[in-house]
Amino acid sequence: MSTNQDESASVIELDGVTPFASGDNRLCFRHPNHPDRCIKVLREGRASSLHASSPFYKRAMREAYFDDNRREYRAYQQPAIVRGNVPYDRHIAHCFGWVKTTLGDGLVTDFVANSADMPAQTLEAYVGLYGLDEPVRKAVGEFCEFLRRSLVLTKNLMPHNLVLAEEGEALRLVLIDGLGLSTVLPLAKHIGYFARRHVEKRIQWLNFRLEWEVSDRSVSWRETEKRFRFRGVPLAHQLKEI
Repeated sequence: MSTNQDESASVIELDGVTPFASGDNRLCFRHPNHPDRCIKVLREGRASSLHASSPFYKRAMREAYFDDNRREYRAYQQPAIVRGNVPYDRHIAHCFGWVKTTLGDGLVTDFVANSADMPAQTLEAYVGLYGLDEPVRKAVGEFCEFLRRSLVLTKNLMPHNLVLAEEGEALRLVLIDGLGLSTVLPLAKHIGYFARRHVEKRIQWLNFRLEWEVSDRSVSWRETEKRFRFRGVPLAHQLKEI
């Protein structure tokens, strides 16, 4: 995996450029020199704000701990990716390292485009339009099998962090955000048993979330998630294994 400084001698001008996507913490821009890549930059002052509003036991952490770009970069250094026992870049956006921009340091990853060369549709948007149809069930099944084989560690697999690459009539899921662990003790990074358990729980959580996405949503996601997290309520309808 290439994670070296990219174009380190130049500063990329992003002032006044409209991001193609934005979140609470970061802005995403299409790379002006590499249209198949994107640049993620932290919102100005966001790390400081998160640090200041964090629980007291986290305030001892350096501000860089709250920088989503730094955290994502570290997540790309996990053993399952670095060792490369299973090719990962069909299902995980490739990381190309860092660039300097006028908005600060930018992390460069794949830009996944649709057939019109626009940002690929998220799993959340697709399911909202078409439900859990056969093409997306197959794409989810293949993605889950990839996780089981590779043991790439992720946070909870939010449908808006997964996009659908088009391959003719078929679809391929690609994770564009959410790599790494949220746990304090990273046992899953070093011990196979814990890695397998972690991956399986993330898969079950994704299936649970997708079933909620196509439900009538009479119960909020926050309340629904409690049933999975704390009570282990099984899914009413598991996604069919492909």
